[in-house]
Formats: sequence, structure tokens, C-alpha cells
Amino acid sequence: MDEMNVISKLISGTYEEFCKNIVVFLEVHEKTINFEKLNSNCLRETLWKKLFHYLTDYTHVDQHHHCLAALRILSRDKTNLDELITDDAIKTILQNAGLTKICEGEQILCTIVTIESLKLLCNLLFNSAKVQQSEVLISSLPYLIDRIKNYTDDTPNDVKLFDIRLLFLLTALNTSTRDIVKTELCGDICLIHMIEEFAIQNQNNELEEIKIVCEVLKVLFNLYIHSDDGLEDQEKYKNLMLTLYKLLTRKYSTQQDELESNIVNLLTVIPYNCYTPIIQPVECNDCKNVYQNMNMSAIYVLLRFLEKKLECKAHLIENFSPIITALVKLVKSERLVRKYVRLQILPPLKDVMNRPEEGTTLRAKLCKLLTSPITKLRDLVAEFLFVLCKENVSRMVKYTGYGNAAGMFATKGLLGCKQEKTAYSSDSEDSETEEYQKYKDQINPVTGCFEHPKPNPLEGMTEEQKEYEALKLVNLVDKLTKEGVVRPCRIGDDGKPEPIEHVLELQNELPKQQYNRKDSDSE
Repeated sequence: MDEMNVISKLISGTYEEFCKNIVVFLEVHEKTINFEKLNSNCLRETLWKKLFHYLTDYTHVDQHHHCLAALRILSRDKTNLDELITDDAIKTILQNAGLTKICEGEQILCTIVTIESLKLLCNLLFNSAKVQQSEVLISSLPYLIDRIKNYTDDTPNDVKLFDIRLLFLLTALNTSTRDIVKTELCGDICLIHMIEEFAIQNQNNELEEIKIVCEVLKVLFNLYIHSDDGLEDQEKYKNLMLTLYKLLTRKYSTQQDELESNIVNLLTVIPYNCYTPIIQPVECNDCKNVYQNMNMSAIYVLLRFLEKKLECKAHLIENFSPIITALVKLVKSERLVRKYVRLQILPPLKDVMNRPEEGTTLRAKLCKLLTSPITKLRDLVAEFLFVLCKENVSRMVKYTGYGNAAGMFATKGLLGCKQEKTAYSSDSEDSETEEYQKYKDQINPVTGCFEHPKPNPLEGMTEEQKEYEALKLVNLVDKLTKEGVVRPCRIGDDGKPEPIEHVLELQNELPKQQYNRKDSDSE
């Protein structure tokens, strides 16, 4: 059937023709995103008005779900969407979704109408700046939160899913709604309760339920991302952390990666002093990830997640930033977590023959990123490894090589100056291995690995020849400096590099600029 003929029948045909053709329209345009043919002769506006005409006509209730489905499909196209949608239209959709005062306290009468209304609202929110700021839509939040609080086993999963998705889009696209949901309506409490119930279930979890949990985690991220909750909220966060621990330590048949990804994102916005429940006392003998009588299974899962993300070749920041940020916060806040993670990533050093960035270990993969051209990525990894080294410059050099870590040392002002004592426990976590002790004096601190002694290139030269070669080198560096290829620096009093005018300025301060080898080996 001709597409324009179908649309014509929808707009100007009889009710019987409308009923017949709307089914055809839905079948033909199930996956359509753009409706360019509606761009002329006000067809788009006329079709919208006709659909809302039947949607508000309660003598034709049997066609309401079809009207909503057609509007949902049309709302994928952003063309003139802000002009098409009105407050009255939003009120009509909310009423069909069961999210107005008229519907308060009532049971969901028609699930398919409710679901189609929620899907339509999600599309409108995503595609229309006007809807994102709609006071009418924001006024529905109390009814939405109330319905979430009163879910029962009989509430359809699709209703739950699109309720939470609607809440996610609202809190993501209109930041003013976050305080309303969290502070005025205590919506985060009921969301935490939802995932608590999911976490304690023993039966096999369905795909839809895991999707709902993922949406809840995304909403909680929105609510807490810029939160300034006080001490009175610590208990809430600790309950949430215990729930996240349970979610991380259980295997699910589907969407494991998406679930872990959303948990990681949420971990990045939880206050530092609330991470303690992420590790729990060992309760059974078959626990595989035990450290100092504590169950480290959740941390182990996070490290495996890190390893998976290290394999990603595209979208490095998006893939990698959340898990590293979460781990940095965890190892900074929990001493036992730091010690366990350090053993997994920077165990006592045995491989001294290869550079730190060579190989397939977590240490090697992370060290490769220390010289990444992506500054944000490089700095995140450097911070993570530095904390694992108890923010000790000498230890960082030992495990990563001075060359790999120099960028971070320069940024932090740690080049060539005596480091102040850090706020970590003084007990040593680093017993030097036999392999390290054996080759210690032949390890190049710059490359971080063993190097065979090299012949002295100046051996056999007269003093005049040495002076000539040195002058050639000075002139070459001076030429490169003038051409802007290199920029010689010396280490300033603040431990950061500062430019010099001529390379000969380094001569007087050469002993001061040398990296202190003896200090590098001290633990």
C-alpha cells in the first residue's frame, strides 16, 4: 500500500479507515527514524493532531495504544518536535501513563497503554529540549516515585523498566530534578531498596530484571554525581556499598559486563569514607580471593573488569576512565584494598630483564599507558600506580622506570627534590626478591630493567677529542633549541622543570640535577 495513501487515510479517512491504516502504519514504520515525506503541507502537524484527537476521545479507547505507538514512532524524528508538543499533550500522555493526580492510587488499568505512554515520554525527553524543561512533566515526579515505592511482584517488568528509564532521562537531561528526586521525594532510598531486593534473590535472574537494575544504577549515578551529602547520609551510602558488593560477587547469565560497568560508574561518585563494605569478612572456606581474612572477591572482579577494558582499542577514555577512577578512590580510602591490589598489579619484582611496559601482565599494560599521548588517560594511570606505590617516588621508579614516570613527577613537582613523608603506614609491603637483589646494581632506573655494562664511548680519546665532542653536542642541542625542536630545562626549587636560555646553564648545577640513584633503591 502506498505510504502517502496510508497517511492520508489516517488524517482524513473515516474512523474505520483510521483503525485499518494505523495498523499498517505501525508495521511499515516499526524501525523508521526519519519522516521526510511529512515535511510539506503541514502533514506532520496534521497527523499529530489527528492522533491526539483519537487519544483524547474515550469512546475509542481500543485505539489508544495504537495512537501512542504511532506517536512514539513519529517522535524519533526531531523535526519541529518542540513546536508539536504542548503542555496539554504532555498531560494527556502522563494520564495514559498513570502519572497524574487523576490516576493517583489507581491500579494500572491497561498495561500496553501505560508502556507505550512511557516509551513515548522517553523519546520526547531524549529528543526535545522543551520537554526536558517541561514543568508539567517535572510535576509528575511525585507520582512516578510513589509508583516505584509501591511496586509489587505483579507489577510488569516493562512498566518498571520504562519508569526507571524515564527517571534516568529526567535526572540526566534536567539537573534541577536531581534534588527534587533525592531530597524532596527520597527517591534514592527506594531505588537502593530495589537493587537490595534484587541482590538477595536466590532464583535465576531474568534479563529484564538485570536491565532494570542497570537503569536504577544509572539513576543513582545521576543523583550522586555532584552530591554534597553530609555525615548523616553515610549509613545510606554504606548500605548501597554492601549491595554493590553483593552484585559484584554473584554471576549472572546475561549482561554481566553492562551490570559491572554501571556499578563501576556509581563507585566513582560515592564518598571516600563509605567504601568499607566493599570487602567483607570471610564466611566460608571455599572463598578463593582472601587477603588477611577478608573476602576480596568484589575487588578481584573489578581488577578483571580493568583487564577487559585494557583490551579496548577505541574510546579509551570512555572505556577506561571510570574503572581507573573507581580503583584510585578505593585504594586511597581503604588500606587493605590498596595492599591487595598492589599484590595483584605490582607484586614483588622478579622480572628485571624486561622493561616494565613489556609483556602481558597488568603492570605492563598499565605502564604502556604512562607514555600515552592522551593526557587524561596517562595521568589517571600514573596516579593509580603512584598510590599503589604509597606515593613514594623511589618505589614508583623501581616498578615503572623513571622514563615512564617522569611526566607525572614533573606535573607533581617531584623531580630531583627530597620527597616529604607521605600519609601511608610505615610497615613495609615490599620484600625484595632474590632476582631483584642479584641484579640491583645493574638495573637502569630510567628504563626500569637490567642492562649489560656498555663500553665507555670516550675511552681512548684524548682530552682535546673529548672537549671537541662535547662542544659538538652543545652546539647541536643549541641549534635544536633555537629551532624549537627541543626545550632544555633544569629542575626548579618546586621540583618542576623550568626552561633555560642555553644548555650551558646546566653545567653549574649538574650534580644537583642528577637523579639520586642511592635514594631510588631505598624502600
